[in-house]
Amino acid sequence: MAATRYAVATNERTLAEVPRLAGHPLFGHLGAFKNDRAGMLLRYGKEHPDIIGLRMGLVRSVLLGSPALVNEMLTTNVNAFVKSPGLSIFLRPLLGNGLLTSERDFHTRQRKLLAPAFAAKRIAGYARTFAERTDRVATTLPNDTTLDVADLMMRLTFEIVGKTLFDAEVVSDASDVGAALTTAMEVSMGQLSSLIPLPPAVPTPKNLAYRRAVARLDDIVYRIIRERRKHSDDRGDVLSMLLDAKDEDGGSMSDEQIRDEAMTLFLAGHETTANALAWTFLLLAKNPDVRTRLEAEVDALDASPAYEDLKKLPYTLAVFKEAMRLYPPAYLLGRRVVKDVELGGYRLKKNTIVFVNILGIHRRADLWPDPERFDPERFVRDKEKQLPRCAYMPFGGGPRICIGNHFALMEGHLVLAALARQVRFERVNNDPVEPEPLVTLRPKGGLRMHVVRR
Repeated sequence: MAATRYAVATNERTLAEVPRLAGHPLFGHLGAFKNDRAGMLLRYGKEHPDIIGLRMGLVRSVLLGSPALVNEMLTTNVNAFVKSPGLSIFLRPLLGNGLLTSERDFHTRQRKLLAPAFAAKRIAGYARTFAERTDRVATTLPNDTTLDVADLMMRLTFEIVGKTLFDAEVVSDASDVGAALTTAMEVSMGQLSSLIPLPPAVPTPKNLAYRRAVARLDDIVYRIIRERRKHSDDRGDVLSMLLDAKDEDGGSMSDEQIRDEAMTLFLAGHETTANALAWTFLLLAKNPDVRTRLEAEVDALDASPAYEDLKKLPYTLAVFKEAMRLYPPAYLLGRRVVKDVELGGYRLKKNTIVFVNILGIHRRADLWPDPERFDPERFVRDKEKQLPRCAYMPFGGGPRICIGNHFALMEGHLVLAALARQVRFERVNNDPVEPEPLVTLRPKGGLRMHVVRR
């Protein structure tokens, strides 16, 4: 299918129309987006690496794969864009008006409120919980058994987020949260992949299932809020900050707004890191030479890794970062144009949906030589600093970069090191593991692996 580029005259100079890729007369590129989203992003990332116009049914969209264009959108022209309907409409029942979905002044206020919880000193204090909870799980893993590593990582990171950010024990809620979150993501992405997307307010059977899933999650989050309101002590965690926050008039934040921020941090805070760790263990099993080097690094420690040991584990961090390059948990980022804007010499019209092809950017051969190869050496020493801005963006970019990016990196770093000291996860067969691109990039069908105690 050929892409065509046009020029548009303006009073000042000529702007280029985004080259458009021909698709199905009715559905456009919706079929590929629905049935082979990851394959589509990888394919277009190679064939049209910088920018291409697509049509998702009735919706005109643009796919960006150029780090320079992405950086311009997320920084220079940030006020011309808002979150796309995927977040602002279809994930709104789940996330409410939290950090991921809120806009402009309200988002700035909420981010400023939450920022102290993710300051470097505070995150360092979380490290002990990261290590302790991981060691507790690792010691209970029986030798010579098979389990779902993706599910194990989900449960572990959910427990960690619950304890560090909300001082709550949530282990017993993990199954309910996992099932509800999967339902919410499947329904949301299913609607976005439809010719005529029906917003969550429309009472279709799937939307009703979505509402029930959100209700289950609400029960858990509101229960934690109610229990904490019974006590006035400040425990120094995120929930304490939310409960003690005052607006300009001296009023407290409503339970609903606390719920929205808590839900966002709960779900975004464990889902992405869990997926990144699951993919990391699969890649280590497929690359035993890398695993041997990682194990040698963690085995050189005198005890289970602590915050002070992180500087001794540079290769372990490089392994985690390289896994997120190949399988970025947030593989696609969406924005909506709110006013006609120029982007890198192209004209984008109001209401155009712009997708950032993070998965494709992370596998550009001009940025990452031999891009399909798992090579942690890309992230040792200062090599990452030599990359263009937005060439590597597992946590997004610009002023709305994930507020928990340092939290997630430290968590992944410590969890990976603590587990690697005690166990190996081996593949049960050589069947390929397909990515499941829902809101995050999960291993499709889970990740069955064999536990070998070291």
